[in-house]
Amino acid sequence: MSRIIKDIDYSLKFYPKLNRVQKDGLVSVSGEIPIVHSQMGEIDKYEVLINFPNEFPNCFPKVIETSNKIPRIADRHVNIDNTLCLAVLPEELAVCKNGISFKFFLDKVLVPHLARETYRDQTGKYPDGEFGHGFEGVWEYYEEILSQKNRMLIISELEQIVYSNWPGRNSECSCGSGIKFKKCHYRIWSKIIRPGREFVLKILTLLKKQLNEQN
Repeated sequence: MSRIIKDIDYSLKFYPKLNRVQKDGLVSVSGEIPIVHSQMGEIDKYEVLINFPNEFPNCFPKVIETSNKIPRIADRHVNIDNTLCLAVLPEELAVCKNGISFKFFLDKVLVPHLARETYRDQTGKYPDGEFGHGFEGVWEYYEEILSQKNRMLIISELEQIVYSNWPGRNSECSCGSGIKFKKCHYRIWSKIIRPGREFVLKILTLLKKQLNEQN
């Protein structure tokens, strides 16, 4: 806990309108996050409450946007417990695999997310596309990373990733491209497996169940 508090306090030097709160042994951060444009200055601001799960720094903190500017609906990436959906789970765990600092979370995850919400309010759409909410977003994540829309083939490749012996880095890739594995699917497979084999197995089981129910 002391390490996390030290990390939080260092990060808050860069966010003077946020404050650390400690109550009953639990630590949270609350206050205001300004959205600053490089040329126009401050263009928006959000009030937030940030809580830290036991798994942090190997997962994102949980954020509630307390100014109620973001509609509490799935299409605006708000979960049923009012926390913001900041990434699909495979993407989040890949980012957090080796732990993240709170400043990294603020700089690279939360502030960009809130800036995208401001852009959405102003234009009616997100600036760089988006994954869907819930499991649809997980499917879209794998569709994008594997460049594959056929969900049965996605299941097949995920099974290959977690169950098979991977080719040697200098061996021909198993996809049949004739290219060495290290220059073909190695990086893609490594990104998918980064959250851990057990996690991918759990996701694979849930995706297979959902696909079977749809069929």
